Amino acid sequence: MRSKTWLVARHEFAVTTGRLGFRIFAAAVPVLALLALIGIGVFEAVRGGDEPSGSERQPAADAIRVGYVDLSVGEDGRSLFTSFQEQDGVSFAPYRDEGAGSAALQAEEIDALYVFPRDFLQTGLVVRMRMEDSDGGASTDALRRFVLSNLVAEKVGDQELERVVRPYTLATVELSESGTLVEEDGSDGAEFLFSFGAGMLLIMSVLTASGYLLQGLSEEKENRIMEVLLSSLRPEQLMFGKLLGLGAAGLLQMAAWTASLVAFLLLLGRIVDLPFELSTPSADTLVVALAYFLLGYAFFGTVQAALGVITTNQKEANNIAVFVVLPAVSPFWFSAVLFEHPDGILAQVLSLVPFTAPLTGLLRFGAGAISPAGTALSLGVLAAFTALAVLLTVRLFRAYLLMYGQRPRVGHILQTLWRG
Repeated sequence: MRSKTWLVARHEFAVTTGRLGFRIFAAAVPVLALLALIGIGVFEAVRGGDEPSGSERQPAADAIRVGYVDLSVGEDGRSLFTSFQEQDGVSFAPYRDEGAGSAALQAEEIDALYVFPRDFLQTGLVVRMRMEDSDGGASTDALRRFVLSNLVAEKVGDQELERVVRPYTLATVELSESGTLVEEDGSDGAEFLFSFGAGMLLIMSVLTASGYLLQGLSEEKENRIMEVLLSSLRPEQLMFGKLLGLGAAGLLQMAAWTASLVAFLLLLGRIVDLPFELSTPSADTLVVALAYFLLGYAFFGTVQAALGVITTNQKEANNIAVFVVLPAVSPFWFSAVLFEHPDGILAQVLSLVPFTAPLTGLLRFGAGAISPAGTALSLGVLAAFTALAVLLTVRLFRAYLLMYGQRPRVGHILQTLWRG
């Protein structure tokens, strides 16, 4: 039995991964992520960039070049601005006096000229010179970093300097009238973003793989290929082989999407200034995402297989499959409520319903709104319903796999499910 099951699984995997549509769909997310990064990078470069960390920047190939004249005098009698001249895509070039800087400005060697007066420490005044009708110059953030870095770099360490440049990141905790914690916005942003993105991709991958299973069964019944297959296979061997093969194809697709999502988030954190640091998802998040994918695919794939058995053609099967797809994506309808109250009653209920558990459970886990026991309960309920779905679908396979041209009556289906 095992050898024939694996034979079917290998065949389904090879056929599915060889489809042009599957390969295009699998490559769509990495390509879109790459295009998004390129677009964001170009946008940030156009507006001058805004990198979140590090006081000394290396000049980019297309860095904005500005000049400055340092007339300021510190308490020790030395000039204040002597280093940290590469900041946020802006290169600060020193000039000995205003005449030299003005000449460079007129020759378009620099986009703007900043003059730090002798009494800068007392007044904080900086004079910006630029050509008429020009909006060139350093971004406010780049100029601030340049000034602060030169003022305090020798007095504090790197961490203290970063806190001077970027004093804080605000996190909010809200309490109910009774004083209990009702919401916490300071959860790991990277974990939540990954869980949200992975949840969307998970549902797409699960429904795609289970859809291939439904399509394959319907076509084999319509073309009478099922008779040939069942001459050498038992119904349960065919069912489990298809589930394994298409599940492996879906897992491969999900792995490619997840890798591209992780890479996108890591690179996004280097391009865009975010209120939290993006890092690779934790091992716990990856394990939970994998568990929801495997159980979610097994459940939806089994339900789709049952629909393929009791329907007479592919069109009819696809029409009925809508009633499976809609519950699976229903958490998106309540996304505002789920994001606002990931530990609310609605979120708790949806994480225990097998049709909505994969997406809702993963979102709640990423938001830190579900305990390990709650995650185990959600996965346990999903596993129990998956096992029940497998048992009932095996009975349908044995009874209706060779039924052509007519749909079994609802009463007869219920009787088959109950008695086997």
